[in-house]
This record gives sequence, C-alpha cells and structure tokens, in this order.
Amino acid sequence: MEKPEYDVIVVGGGPSGLSAAWELRDRKIMLLEKTHRLGGRLYSVSRGDYWLNLGGHLFPPAGSHMRNILHSIGLEVIPIPGNKFAIAWGGKVYKPKSVSALPLTMSMSMRERISLAYHGLRIMKAVKGWQKAMQPVYGENNQRRRARVARYMAEQSFYQFMGPLPQRLEALFRSAARRAAAEMEEQHAGVGVSLFGAVWSGKGDAMALNLNGGSGRFGEVMMELLGKRVHYQTTVKSVSKTADYITVVYQTNGVEHQATASQVIIAVPAYQAAEIVTDMPEDVRDTLQGVQYGPFPTMGIITDETGPMPYDDIYAITTPDASFDMFFNHANPLRTGARKPGGSLMVYSGGEPAREMLKLTDEQIRDRYLADVYKMFPQLKGHIKETIVQRWVPGNTYRPAGFNFEPMLAYSERDDVDIHFAGDYFAEIGNMEIATGSGHEAARRARVRLMKREDNISEFRTPLGANALEKEA
Repeated sequence: MEKPEYDVIVVGGGPSGLSAAWELRDRKIMLLEKTHRLGGRLYSVSRGDYWLNLGGHLFPPAGSHMRNILHSIGLEVIPIPGNKFAIAWGGKVYKPKSVSALPLTMSMSMRERISLAYHGLRIMKAVKGWQKAMQPVYGENNQRRRARVARYMAEQSFYQFMGPLPQRLEALFRSAARRAAAEMEEQHAGVGVSLFGAVWSGKGDAMALNLNGGSGRFGEVMMELLGKRVHYQTTVKSVSKTADYITVVYQTNGVEHQATASQVIIAVPAYQAAEIVTDMPEDVRDTLQGVQYGPFPTMGIITDETGPMPYDDIYAITTPDASFDMFFNHANPLRTGARKPGGSLMVYSGGEPAREMLKLTDEQIRDRYLADVYKMFPQLKGHIKETIVQRWVPGNTYRPAGFNFEPMLAYSERDDVDIHFAGDYFAEIGNMEIATGSGHEAARRARVRLMKREDNISEFRTPLGANALEKEA
C-alpha cells in the first residue's frame, strides 16, 4: 500500500477547518487557505484599546467546541453587559429592560401595539419550542441533534408563520430576520425563531460574549500555532480518490501543485465543495448545491469621542428605518470601569438590501451607512476616525422551507469514506459553534479511518500477515 504524503489535508481555514486542523495537530497535516489569513468570517482589526469587528462576534458559552479551542490556545471571552434588543423606531432608540416591555414603551398606533404584542407572544411560544428541541436526547449524536433542531418549523417560511403585519411592524421584523442574511420569505420559520431565541436565551452567558481583542484573534493565534502547515493564497482545483489515497490538486500564486493524503476534510462553503470534490454520491452533490447563502456587507467604525455617548449601555440595536439592519456597539463589553475615550461600532445589512448595497462602491456604502448613523446619533458627527467596509460573499447560510439535508447526514455517518465535509451549513442557520463542531466531528471521523488504515498496514507487515498471504497464494 503506497503511503501518501499527508495523513490529512484540510481545505479551508475558517472556523470549521481550524477546528479540524487543531483536533488533528498531532498528525502530519496540511491546511489550504484561499486568502492571506485564517479565521474566515471571524475577522477583526486591532486599533489600540479597541478593535474593528467586521464579521461574526457572538461567542458561545462554556462547554462548546469553540470555547474549548479558545481555552486551549490561551484566548479569553468577555461578557456583554449591554442591552441586546434595543430598537430604533420613529427617530428614537428604545432600550427596554425586557422584550415583553416593547409593546408598552414604543410609540405606535393601537393597531401596531396589539399586533406587536400578539406576534411577540407567538414568537415567544415558538422560541420555547425551539429551546426544548435544542435539548440533547440520550444516545443521539451531535449531527443528528442538529438535524432534528433544523427540522423545527421547517415546512413553512418565516413570512408564512408571521402572517400579515402592519407596514412598520413588517419592516421591524424584516430587519430582525435579516440577521440570517435572508428575507423572511427565504428562510424557514425555525430559522427566524432561532434568531429570536438566541437573543431571548435568558440569564447566563449563552451567546452573550465577545472575544477579548476582537474575533480576528482566533485566526491570528492559529496562524502562529499552525505555522508552515498552512498554505495561503491557495485555490483547490480538485479532490479525487486515487487507489488507496486522495489526490488534491491546488494552485498557489499561479503555480499548480498536487499532494496526496489518506484523508481530506472539506471545510469550504457547500457549493464550492460540490465543485471541487469529484467523488461523491449525486444526492450528496445535489444537497451541497442546494445549500443557500445570503451576502452581507458590514462596516466597522472607530470613533474618537472623549466623553459618554447615548449608546454606551447598548450592545445591539435593530434598525428598520436605516440603510443597515443592525447597529452594534463593540466597545460595550469594555465599559465596565472608567470610560476610555473613543469606541468601536459596526453596522451591517442582510437580505435584499444587502444585495442592493453590494452593487455600490465601498465609498458609496460608507456614505450611506454613515448618513443613517448620524441620524440615529448626531453626537457622532466629527468623531468618526476610521471606517472599513467588508463584503461577505458568500455570507451567512440559512435553510429555506422544506430543504432536505438527509443525504449529507447519511453520507457523514458512513464508515467507508475518506473525504469528509464540515461547515456551518450543517444546521438551520450558520454560526461559529456549528462550524467548529462539524469540523471537530469530521476530524474525529478522519482519525478513525487513519487508525483503521494503520492497523491494516501493521497487520500486512507482520509475519502472520505474510504467512497468510503465502497460504492464499
């Protein structure tokens, strides 16, 4: 049996690929990354006491795969004390102490108030069902649990679940739902409900943490730890089974190479995986090609104010009247002591507004976003020190109504495959914990296959094995 060059080749350096590579760091591995850095949509840029977050920023609680990795590489999370369900409505920012207070505190007509209360109660009831579905079932593996959760309310769109809404309320719910980078009609009802469930998770630190130093620290530290095992600016052209190993053809700086491995983990967006892997069942390829992604542009903002600002005690604001859908105050987790000058903000668009926004230049996006930031907080005029526009294409992944992911689950549970898949698309909506969890599981499957192969080789090389072959001959 010919020995391949690597035990495992990992394709993709986002959270999925990094999780897999870290799990297999005791093996001979190579990681191929298309860009100049690691971390995928976990991306930030340091700026003194603050940082510009340009992508994912909400980290999961203790016991999660992501938290375990962060702990092992010496990174720490910090709690977010600020309000996470503030709303910019009719020229005013409302920041109630509880979600249930919104219909009572916001300025609206009686029809709007009744409708908000009614639909809010329906969502709260659905969130309770989602939280119940999230509970582990004895004997159920993580992949099956995620699949079960993903089927929750999956046969109808979030728009169908919500039903008719007054115009201003529909705009509000659309902005909130665009956190999935999709319109209400595009995502299934469970996706929309899970978005509210993540914010209404109750007490504790669940999904209420930032990474100290910015989300990009995850990829930066991994770049140091993985060192020369990573090839940057590399595009994978094909992944194919050849005899007893996998051949990966890739291009780095315009030069084509190929390498062989016993196992390969594909940790890139689903449609890219379908393009580069030549050996897979057609129903699995069709499933990968059916995974949906919504683009979204973000803009990070560094400010230089010297005193308090009206948003200091707020972390997130839903903004239905703005060119962006959400406003984040990423300095909020640092506001636990004396307030330092300056700050860090972020805004982003999702769904159809994002698709339209991405047709513009970075400068045009910046100007539109800043115009609405100034409308919300005129105090910021003259205090914008720096902005960075980031385009995420593809962006977040989400499940449409009726999507069938079973072929991929069945493939992942087979014990005779050497090409493994990982990504945030293994759940109803993408997030870093789904990404890292699926990467960890793909690595464990690859390790089992490696061990079986090594056992077979060892048996083949023993005198007993040789005698058996002689007898067979």
